[in-house]
Amino acid sequence: MSQDYDAMLATLHERAPHAKIVNVGYPTVIPEGTSKCRYNDWEQFASITAGDLDWLRDDVLGPLNATIEKRAGERGDTFVGLADSSRNHSVCDAGKWVEGVFTTFPTEVAFVHPNAKGHKNASDHVAVAILNALGVN
Repeated sequence: MSQDYDAMLATLHERAPHAKIVNVGYPTVIPEGTSKCRYNDWEQFASITAGDLDWLRDDVLGPLNATIEKRAGERGDTFVGLADSSRNHSVCDAGKWVEGVFTTFPTEVAFVHPNAKGHKNASDHVAVAILNALGVN
């Protein structure tokens, strides 16, 4: 994954050498306490077990965010981390900012993506990062 990400960033820097590149991490999708996630709930993670959710959070999403942040820093780019600001707003939280497999089962598929509140959180942080990168703030 990191080689693909490096190649993408290299291409961006090559094609737009004066661009200010903002790399955005993933929000908190899976809570620290996966016991709050309901098994077989299609509006959460369907039949993914708590143990597998722990693995996805700790061994996939965490390292993915770390890679994005590290690679951005190595190139002097901006990194916008969303995990901290979206903590306690995962798919399994009452005030969720990320929808599960379905928003409403079985008619509204979401495929585990931010809802309007999650997009607002991301846009607020990205807007600040862009203004900072441009020296406007």
